[in-house]
Order: sequence, then C-alpha cells, then structure tokens
Amino acid sequence: MNPSPLLRVQDMGKRFGGFVVLDGIDFEVYPGERLGLIGPNGSGKSTTVNCLSGVLSHDTGQIRFDGQLLDGLKPHQRAYAGLARSFQIPRPFARLSVLKNIKVPMMFAAEQRSGQRLRETALDDQARQALQQVGLLAKADLLAGSLTQIDLRKLELARAIAAQPKLLIADESMAGLATSETDEILALLFQLNSQGIAVIMIEHIMRAVSAFSQRLVVLAAGKKIADGPTQEVLRDPLVERIYLGD
Repeated sequence: MNPSPLLRVQDMGKRFGGFVVLDGIDFEVYPGERLGLIGPNGSGKSTTVNCLSGVLSHDTGQIRFDGQLLDGLKPHQRAYAGLARSFQIPRPFARLSVLKNIKVPMMFAAEQRSGQRLRETALDDQARQALQQVGLLAKADLLAGSLTQIDLRKLELARAIAAQPKLLIADESMAGLATSETDEILALLFQLNSQGIAVIMIEHIMRAVSAFSQRLVVLAAGKKIADGPTQEVLRDPLVERIYLGD
C-alpha cells in the first residue's frame, strides 16, 4: 500500500494584482522523498516556495501537510508542524555564535511542541549534534558573521533542521558555490534525506538536480508542465524546449 502524501498541493494559485504568478499548481511529496522543483527564471518557483512556507498566502487551492490544512498558518507555525526551509541568501544572526544560531530555533521549537523549555545542557547537546551533522561543530564558538560562504550555507541548513522537520525545502542551497562546494552540500542533503527527512530541492545546477532528485516537478510561466521520474522528465520534449533550451 502506498503511503499517504506528506505534502499535498491542490490547485494552488497566486496573483499579484492582475498578474497570474501561479495557475492551478498540483503536486505531492511523499515521506522521505527527494523531489526536484525546477523551471526557468520567472516560472513561479520562488512564489511556490513562499506559499508553501507561509511567507505568502495563496489565493486559490489548498495546501495540506501531514494531513493538516496549512491555509492561514504563519511561517513559524508551519515550521513547528515539521515543514522547514532554507533561504537562498543565508540570514544568520551575524553577531551570535554559530552554536547560538542553532539553539534559538531549537529552543522555540521545543517550547511549541512540548510546552516546556529544554534544559540548557540538553539544548546545548542537541545544537552541537546538529552542527556535527553539517560539519560545523569545530566552528561552534565562532561568530556566524565570520563564516565563509560554504559554511554559511551549511549553517542555513543546520538552522532549518534544528526543529527536526519532516520536510525540508532547500532553496538554491548551492547557488554561487564552486563544484567541490556544491558536492559538499549535495552530500549533506543526501545525508539528511537518509535520516528520513523528505527534501524539495530548488536548484539551477542540473548536475545536482539530476543526481539528487527521484522525481521532478517542472514549472513554466506559473504552470506545471511536467511531473514524474527525473530522467523521464528530462527527456520530455516540452521540458527540453522550455527549460533546457533544446
């Protein structure tokens, strides 16, 4: 028996004034799945992510996560429910240590879920474990503002997973990185997925998208034009013409 979808997006639409940005978007993500969300610039990817995470409210349709209707929930409420995202441009607390950047979201997530604050020692231990996952434990006491670009991306992912999500939206986590750095982030996303976290990857680096994604959803001009196994979608003539430029 197939599992129920973890995320179900049905007929999602978004307008800015008279301009239709998203038109009838439908797709699902299953527990533990690796989904690539791709499309040319202006296709609606960022708006889709912002609607899923609660930064924007969609105008039509429904978003369900783990059986719960998300309509009207704020970003932090969605994060507490298990839907986390990283940002294309890292936004750490630059004057706080790397460790404290992890402890802040972890503390609030624990309060929301249990109604109680974690003891300081337990919070510290869990935060250090999160940093170890992304290879930043040795830099725990450094100021976040002193990190390199690759380490900022790792910290952004660590902050996203601090609340122990069921689904992580990785929004262009590799943009602007060198090939070896891209491989580091790719390996990290595989590691997180191996722990049971479903991942939506939004990325323009097709080498990474092809290697990571089990399935692709392709957007163009605010509409879904393809949805299926990665290699099958990449061979679709419409996808090749609109996205890959063939």
